[in-house]
Amino acid sequence: MTKLPDHPQSQAEYQHLQQTCDVISREIGKLEAETGVGAEEKRVVSVPQDATMDEIVALDIFRMKLDTLHQLGLAAHQAYFARLDFIPAGGKPETHYLGRWGVMTTPEFDTVVVDWRSPVANLYYSGQIGPMSYAAPDGTVTGELTLKRMLTVRDRELLGLFDSGVVSQDAYLQSVLGQVSSDKLREIVTTIQAEQNLVIRHPARQPLIVQGVAGSGKTTIALHRIAWLLYAHRETLRPEQLMILAPNPLFLDYISQVLPDLGVERVVQTTFQGLCQGLLGKQLPKVRAVTRLEDKLQATPGERAAVGAVLRRKGSLAFKASIEDFVARWQEEMLPQTGWTFGNVILFSQAELKAIFLKQLAPFPLKARMDEMKKYLRRRLKTAADEMKRKLEAMAQERLDTLLARLPDGPERRARATRLLESRDQRLREVDERAAAYLKEYAKLWPDVSLATVYGLYLRRCEAQSVQDATLPYLEKGQAQLEDLPALVTLGRLICGVKQLPIRHVVVDECQDFSPYQVQLLRELTAGASFTLVGDLMQGVHEEEGIHSFSEWMEPVFHGEAALRQLVTSYRNTVEIMTLASRVAARHPVEGQLEARPVLRHGEAPRAYPCRNEKERIQRIAALARQWQEEGYHTVAVIEKTKARAEATWRALKKQLPVRLLAEGDTAYAGGLLVLPAALAKGLEFDCVIVAECNAEVFPDDPFLCRVLYVLLTRPLHRLALVHTGVMTPLVPGRKAGHSCH
Repeated sequence: MTKLPDHPQSQAEYQHLQQTCDVISREIGKLEAETGVGAEEKRVVSVPQDATMDEIVALDIFRMKLDTLHQLGLAAHQAYFARLDFIPAGGKPETHYLGRWGVMTTPEFDTVVVDWRSPVANLYYSGQIGPMSYAAPDGTVTGELTLKRMLTVRDRELLGLFDSGVVSQDAYLQSVLGQVSSDKLREIVTTIQAEQNLVIRHPARQPLIVQGVAGSGKTTIALHRIAWLLYAHRETLRPEQLMILAPNPLFLDYISQVLPDLGVERVVQTTFQGLCQGLLGKQLPKVRAVTRLEDKLQATPGERAAVGAVLRRKGSLAFKASIEDFVARWQEEMLPQTGWTFGNVILFSQAELKAIFLKQLAPFPLKARMDEMKKYLRRRLKTAADEMKRKLEAMAQERLDTLLARLPDGPERRARATRLLESRDQRLREVDERAAAYLKEYAKLWPDVSLATVYGLYLRRCEAQSVQDATLPYLEKGQAQLEDLPALVTLGRLICGVKQLPIRHVVVDECQDFSPYQVQLLRELTAGASFTLVGDLMQGVHEEEGIHSFSEWMEPVFHGEAALRQLVTSYRNTVEIMTLASRVAARHPVEGQLEARPVLRHGEAPRAYPCRNEKERIQRIAALARQWQEEGYHTVAVIEKTKARAEATWRALKKQLPVRLLAEGDTAYAGGLLVLPAALAKGLEFDCVIVAECNAEVFPDDPFLCRVLYVLLTRPLHRLALVHTGVMTPLVPGRKAGHSCH
């Protein structure tokens, strides 16, 4: 046993920990015996398509037991993290131990550890010692919180013990935040703050938009909200009914451990591109492999403005409405002016085609209607062919009767009768063959309805030349651009039919980069689902295809039903780092921008390092990286503005240090020393960051580049360095080369 913390209640708390661990071990043993599965095993339970209702129920129960077993296995390593002593008004004192996972004894159902998501846990996250209340299922419970104790537990060891009022929660928070980062985002159950708690426990049905400053824990809080939703609505909500949309696969890997650490599995995690590809499959043209931010970083302000106008158009609700209106009008053009005829027989008049195709079959997508019309056609063809054959047979019979009446029986009559009957049979076969050929050529009755073709037709007819020029060259090569995905999905819904997603809650990270069109489309694809959208307008480096203000969603998309919450405290950066970042942000403020309020955690001031030439620049970067790693920092990021610059710096550094290049298409994030372009930095955090070149040429005084630089400056937890050759960027106000940036 390790030495107990210096606290008068250490021994009592240690004994309680042992008792709790014994209970967890017993419950694990029971479930392992019942399921035949070990607590450390991963077992996927699938339901066969032909399963009976009894089998489905049995499998659901088995899966619930496996989930409980998995959570108990996690609880065995950390039983709980806090203790609350609460006296309800008019009631007896209560003691609650809070953990990441609730623990109950069976079959008594006595609560040993309270889940952090339970109503009573609000006492820990929302208040200090003294009069308190919390909302319980049966109503509000008032009383007095007499003890709020933070406990650091690992396996059966008690490593730390802090009482609120003796050691402030801010001190405890700073001790946690002061740790080095890992290569995966971590859960923050023990340090959730009051403003974050309000976001996590926001009512499920109301759409929630969260504006959070850099480092406010937006992503982490959104993931904890998922865990809370699954707990609060565990009777009706399953993990596979929740979906997370992240900026890229690399980011998905970065956040991949948070939900499992909270005991949550099977939540759908994807990107918007991945979602669209899953919906459209082979119908979707090949998506052009390019990082939009990378393109913008290499473009001039004029080029960005031109591209931006196109992207704003494609991301607008007006663009969506225009596409839908075009398809509504175009479907009438699909029908021939003369109707459908077979020989001299009118199979369908134009009026009848319109009545069936445009009205009777209107609820179905175009391709489904075309398939259904083939059934109508097959029936009409059969009727028409049968009538033709009936007439042919009648004519042949009349001619045969005449022949038999005019000629006496003999070889000539028999020969002529045979020829007449053979001619009849041949003409009957020809009718069937013509009908079959007509049906075989059915597709030629319709125009090409592939998504790329229809989209191209729409663009040529309805959009400005600038939009056509930016899009058609790629379509003609069988490629789609990322900004065209919403339009293609809309066409897919109208033409091919796209199934509704079985999703009941959607979490969108980096939501400021989502256009009104994208969010509206998500709402339609998940009819009835609730939404949590988290982002930061100051980090809106994709504002042309995203939004400038949340007002672009509030009324047009959510019809005034959404709530907006703000997270203004930065938990990632030191005071010194956030002070510099805030000064940069103030250079070109955005609408509704809030100044970040850093947690009072101090560190070394960011420094600028002027270099005379490229060789000296690389040497400085290498020296800083080596120094910080020797000091014990786990993740050190060297960030360049562009992909080309990142590759060049990586090639130079790898001659001196073990360093990894993080590139577009990477799907796994690992710690250590990394070089990466700015396009991949958003959402990630590192112990230390070196902005590898921030001179006035690379970062001129430009609003867009101001936001990019702000993103880079807010990535580090502990150390920040700005390396530059030539004149320092004017985006860092009041700076002289060679001075600290404070």
